[in-house]
Amino acid sequence: MKKRILSLLGVIALFLGVILVSCGNDDDNKNTTGVHKIVVEQSGNTDDFDLNIAFGAANTGGVAKLYNENGEYLGDSYLVNKVTENKISCQTGKEGSMMTCAGSVISTSEQAGKKLKISVIAYIDNKEVNRLEKEYITKGSTLVENFSVSTTSVE
Repeated sequence: MKKRILSLLGVIALFLGVILVSCGNDDDNKNTTGVHKIVVEQSGNTDDFDLNIAFGAANTGGVAKLYNENGEYLGDSYLVNKVTENKISCQTGKEGSMMTCAGSVISTSEQAGKKLKISVIAYIDNKEVNRLEKEYITKGSTLVENFSVSTTSVE
């Protein structure tokens, strides 16, 4: 029951992160229209952690459609609970103006010393604009942490 509550809190925090990043006022890449893409990679003790990710984006006309690397439509937003792949990515069409990714990491093992490394890289037209690399290590209790990256900011 405790794990379910923590997972629910993680998902809630994940959506709050998307909302807060979307409301950010960082001007580094403001008004940069093109293909916005975010790639998330995980490695380490992946079976001992739940990685949950939400993607969202905007274009010049409002909400942007999201696609995978093969060009298959994923939706206007894309949520992945308990990522099982080592690499996942999401991108806009050619008219993207901003993209964000918020995530939560929840340990499923209370054994100390389990490690998960994540790398989140944001691109605009295949040019890297932001990067977050973080390693999570369990310390004998449940670990719950959140992160967010966009094509305009890293938190």
